[in-house]
Amino acid sequence: MGAKALQGQEMVEKQVIRIIGQAFCRLELRLENGRLSICGTAGRVESRKQALMEALDYWVTFFEDSPEEISAMNRANGTRFLSATSAAKYVIASDGEFHGLDVVKEEGGKVFVSESCGQIRDEIAHFFPEVVPFFKWHLNDMHAECVHQEARGETWASHPRERCSDCGYELGSQWLKRELPPEVIAFVEGVQA
Repeated sequence: MGAKALQGQEMVEKQVIRIIGQAFCRLELRLENGRLSICGTAGRVESRKQALMEALDYWVTFFEDSPEEISAMNRANGTRFLSATSAAKYVIASDGEFHGLDVVKEEGGKVFVSESCGQIRDEIAHFFPEVVPFFKWHLNDMHAECVHQEARGETWASHPRERCSDCGYELGSQWLKRELPPEVIAFVEGVQA
């Protein structure tokens, strides 16, 4: 994606996909107003044919497990499906050929099916080991502790509302921001999307 102006601030968004075997991970980096977010989406890479079969199977199983849903669909749509397979084919034809799968993208006869997303550190570390040193900067503007409390290992769980002996900050009274070092910003900007 790249950088763009956002209310006088710069925003950088990068997405990179890596494939290992039949698995993939999409790294999603976002740097906005000095805040870093490191997230991802991971899953499996299927052939188009396999993904189509999985989507159909998903709906056949759904209707086999809940036959009352066929009746409800027939009433709602004025249809007369009698089997789970015919109802499943109708859903796929109406709502999209991969409906029922969480498809991230389709490219070159391959379908990328998501199985997890968000702050998936283990998957990101496996596919993008170069990102691991930057995990500690994820959501750098959401620290409940001051830098002194952080250095002492004080957390909300261990020392709720404790006052810092150095600066007087009350742990957990607000979100504090850690400014990103230049090397973190340079790393994000240098990622090739």
